[in-house]
Amino acid sequence: MTSQAEWLRGTLLALALVMTGRVLAENGPDDGKVTNFLLDNGMEVVVIPDHRAPIVTHMVWYKIGSADEPPGKSGIAHFFEHLMFKATTNHAAGAFDRAVSAIGGSNNAFTSYDYTAFYETVVPQALEQMMDFEADRMRNLILNDNVIATERDVILEERRSRIDSSPQAVLGEEVDATLWQNQPYRIPVIGWMQEMEKLNRADAKAFYDKYYTPNNAVLVVAGDVEPQLVKT
Repeated sequence: MTSQAEWLRGTLLALALVMTGRVLAENGPDDGKVTNFLLDNGMEVVVIPDHRAPIVTHMVWYKIGSADEPPGKSGIAHFFEHLMFKATTNHAAGAFDRAVSAIGGSNNAFTSYDYTAFYETVVPQALEQMMDFEADRMRNLILNDNVIATERDVILEERRSRIDSSPQAVLGEEVDATLWQNQPYRIPVIGWMQEMEKLNRADAKAFYDKYYTPNNAVLVVAGDVEPQLVKT
C-alpha cells in the first residue's frame, strides 16, 4: 500500500496504539500503561495493555522506508512489503495469512517513507504463534529468481493501475519531486517504473540482510496482554 491515505492510516494506527494510555486508565491499574524493554538481540519491544476485549494487535515496525533506499533502487522497500508474505524455509507462501484467517484474525502491512510495518489482530491465545511467524520471515525468507520475478510483476502492475493511470497521482509525484528537490522524499514510495523493472534477487538479498534484522525493528503489542507474558 503506497498512497498518502494509506500512509496516513498507518500513522494514525501507530498514534492510536501509543495514545491508548491516555484514555484507558480507568479500565484497570495497568491498562494504557506503556512498558518498553530491549531484547538481547537488539529488538525494542513496546507493550500497551488494554483488557476491554479479548483481542491483541501484534505489530513489527522495521526502521526502513523508501527514504532509505539505495540510489537507483526506488521501490524496493515497498517491494519487500510484498515479499515478506512469500515462502520461508519453514512455511509455504500464504501459510501466515491462512493461519491468521483460520482463527478469525486479520493482518496486513504498509510502507512509508520512514518505515515498513506488519501487523496481526488476533485472540491473545494466538500471540505466540504470530511471534513465531514474524520471527520466521525475518530470518528465513526464500528469495529466488522466480519469487522475485513474480512479485516484481505485481508491483509494476500496481504502479500502472494506481499511479500511471491516474492524472492526480502523476501530478502528486511531480509536485513532490519539485518540492523536495535533492531529498529522498522526492521519490515516490512505490518507486519509479524504470528502476522497479531492474530490481533483482541480488538487490533483494542485500536489502533483506541489511534491514530485516531484530536490531532494526520495533515490536508493538497492544491489547489483552501483560508485559511479563510478552517478555517470556
